Amino acid sequence: MIKILVVSDIHYPDRVSVIPDLSKFAIDVKAIFALGDFTSFDVLNYLSSLKKIVYAVYGNMDEPLLKEHLRDKISIEIEGLKVCLTHGNGGPKGIEERIRATFEARCNAFVFGHTHQPMNKYIDETLYFNPGSLAIQNPSLGYLFVEDGNIWGDIVYL
Repeated sequence: MIKILVVSDIHYPDRVSVIPDLSKFAIDVKAIFALGDFTSFDVLNYLSSLKKIVYAVYGNMDEPLLKEHLRDKISIEIEGLKVCLTHGNGGPKGIEERIRATFEARCNAFVFGHTHQPMNKYIDETLYFNPGSLAIQNPSLGYLFVEDGNIWGDIVYL
């Protein structure tokens, strides 16, 4: 089984004064999906220091340097499944349709942030997964699991 740590919307130093310590959450993961709104390149450097493969996209609040180094969306194949990452845009209502429209091809899972509201649901056998935010009163992150052609998620409240 493949386990992936998923984080989004850290907003350092704008909304949190320190980058959250994610080391204990990254121990047994193969990769980290980082979904934007880090706001500082320091967050990306920190995630890289965890010695895992980091797949990252930029968010609407990120500094120009991050936008120069990251893309707004990426697609990754994991055990034959297409996993599509983006930050997202707009309000929570209709976010699933906007996320789906961001990608030209069909995805088995859409992984996104932006709304700060965790989501872990299937629509027409496609996973829509948002880990929530690490910069709010009830912070959360997520894990994705891939095994035997299946993908599912878990939200963890800190």
